[in-house]
Amino acid sequence: MKKVIRYGLIAVGIVLLIVVATPFLIPSNQIRQVVEEEASKAAGMPVRIGTLSVRILPVPSLSIKNLTVEDVKGGTPKLSVGSGSLAVELAPLFDGRAEVSGITFKKVALRVSEKAKGKNVHMVRIDRITGAIKLANETLTMPNWKVKLYGGTIVLNAKLTPLEGKKRTLTANINASDIQMLPLMKDAAGKDKVSGTFGSTLKISARGADEKAMQQSLKVDGPVNLTKGQFGGVGLSGIAAALVHGNVTGASGAILFDTFKTQLKVRGQDIYLKDIVLDSSSFDANGNVTIKGTGKLDGQINTSGMGGLSGAKLLVGGTTDSPRIYPAPSSLIGGTIGATLGGPAGAAVGSKIGGAAGNAVESIGSGIKGLFSK
Repeated sequence: MKKVIRYGLIAVGIVLLIVVATPFLIPSNQIRQVVEEEASKAAGMPVRIGTLSVRILPVPSLSIKNLTVEDVKGGTPKLSVGSGSLAVELAPLFDGRAEVSGITFKKVALRVSEKAKGKNVHMVRIDRITGAIKLANETLTMPNWKVKLYGGTIVLNAKLTPLEGKKRTLTANINASDIQMLPLMKDAAGKDKVSGTFGSTLKISARGADEKAMQQSLKVDGPVNLTKGQFGGVGLSGIAAALVHGNVTGASGAILFDTFKTQLKVRGQDIYLKDIVLDSSSFDANGNVTIKGTGKLDGQINTSGMGGLSGAKLLVGGTTDSPRIYPAPSSLIGGTIGATLGGPAGAAVGSKIGGAAGNAVESIGSGIKGLFSK
């Protein structure tokens, strides 16, 4: 019995010695090269790592610095990471499971533009990402990932099952809070047309064997809200320009708001903004807007409290790059009558008469929407 215990202890000692010594026996550069090669195969594009270190105890772990993923030689990397670390849990391996914990990435930059060179290169910058990955029975889960960016936080819980095949399904829940839209939009699209503090709770699902199939089947649902911000670059035509005035707009003509809320619905590449509610100190608005995958806008906004009018119907057209807001025929006729009569009473009478006359015009399709959309 003593010999068994003795030999057992010797065996354990040898195993521990090998485990501890292995990272020192294999040059770090060789380990880095192996990791780069495998990561490049998985990403389908070159992956480069500045420095890499491996630790075995207390659990196997990996640390990296200056990682880049390049899809265009000599261009801005598709992805860059200042530093990162992760650990592989040993216990789950004995049950046929895999669990990577302690995942942390800092100073992450993700290029969202197709172009990697020139002026129109756009990057989303992330301060910190933390999370874990679990793999069991052909199901991959990402529990409680946290992303810090642009002053706010995104919390993500996601599941992918099975890992391969046409029936592969992705489901996710996202909670976003306190994200500043102005710097995000500047970095992501080079635009400063939207500002405010962003928050949202979304449910996401997609199904398919590849990225294209996933995009076509994409479904996103949930509330979205912005507070204390503005929409800039909105072209206002006719009565719309006359109605949106004073404290409603800023010096640049942007539409100011205290709160903006909507129910977001995404189907494939098409985006639907349902039950829009916009509140400001000068007017209120509600309506629905559709954003097609091509960028074309279509919708209707009903306003109240603007310029003393009891209400106005505004139509939304144009594109995401050049949005247009213009009056429906009912508001166009009502505005003309109200201006002729003058004062709040005239505005109210004009709105009533214009509603009846304008609705008749709209019912036969006057083509005004097409004119203003061009």
